[in-house]
Amino acid sequence: MNTAILKKYSLAALLTAALLAGCGNSGVKPANGLADTPPAQSTQTSGEITEITASGTAETGTSATAGGTVTIDLGNASEGSPATISDPEDLSFLTEFIYDTGSKKEYTVTETITTKASSFDQMEEYDEAHAILLNLNGSGLDITTGAAVSNEAKENYISEAIVMEGNKICITKSGTYILRGSLSGGQICFRGSTDDKVQLVLDGVDLSCTSGAPICFESGDKALITLAQGSVNHVSDGIDSQEKGCIFSKIDLTINGSGSLEVTGVRNNGISCKDDLKILNGTISVQAEKNALKGNDSVVILGGTITLSSKDDGIQSDKKEDPEKGFVYLDGGTIDIKADDDGVQAVTALVVREGTTVNIRCYDKKFNCDNYVEIPDSLK
Repeated sequence: MNTAILKKYSLAALLTAALLAGCGNSGVKPANGLADTPPAQSTQTSGEITEITASGTAETGTSATAGGTVTIDLGNASEGSPATISDPEDLSFLTEFIYDTGSKKEYTVTETITTKASSFDQMEEYDEAHAILLNLNGSGLDITTGAAVSNEAKENYISEAIVMEGNKICITKSGTYILRGSLSGGQICFRGSTDDKVQLVLDGVDLSCTSGAPICFESGDKALITLAQGSVNHVSDGIDSQEKGCIFSKIDLTINGSGSLEVTGVRNNGISCKDDLKILNGTISVQAEKNALKGNDSVVILGGTITLSSKDDGIQSDKKEDPEKGFVYLDGGTIDIKADDDGVQAVTALVVREGTTVNIRCYDKKFNCDNYVEIPDSLK
């Protein structure tokens, strides 16, 4: 949806450096000796910034690199049909999601274990009039909303929803956030309350960060990454990253959509989740120094074309404390795995349903689970 710019603010010599601090383009080091050596990191000077305020100025705080100019564009829907709201100053629709509440699907893993694709998991639709758009321009950020509301309401909402912390762009409110463009330094982070959900739409992005996960979900209820139709997206970390994955989540994480995603985990796992990791569709390629896909509680794949290359396991779920967790469930899609350890490793259960295409080349076991295993004869 086209937007008319209502107001512009410049944050001179501050925000670009905050995004660049400690981050840069990382070398790609795939598994099985196919990688190039990561390049040396550049040295940067320091300045200070912590957040974007309603007045469009930068408040000082955490150390960051100085230099550059970034604008925040506050726009409204000038063409088509803007969001319909009863109170023109009410921005609550920005936290509402567009999905069919009756689309929930449940799957039986074992007699005691079930998994599901909730209505939120299956949500691929989004409306820019109900979203916040983050345009990344290499080292900066333009923010727009499709809301037909006043400048002041937009400013107040954005100053609450988007907070800068060093090199992190922190999202703090539920809602749909659309990412476009490139960011050669910095992290996109979600930090919500226990009931908050976020849909992060990747619509042609190239994100890299050497000091941490370019995309991380630190707190909240659930996270959803939607790969926009026809989009090509790249995410890579670096050798100095201390995160557990290039895409890292401490909350339930689902990936859906019809676009493509390429993930390069130079230091640790490719896509790593401390809770349940689900992939519903999309074209996804992951290269990782350790595990390509890891979900501590579970890994569930229900579709998509997925290519994994790793120096540890291709897919891993390893939670031992809960008899209903630590499982891998594959029910649809095409999965190609090249691993230096196990192809697929689980603790409580490992189930592959008929109709799932799995090609594995590994140096240890193709399927490794000491407990319940159910695999079609054609894959044994």
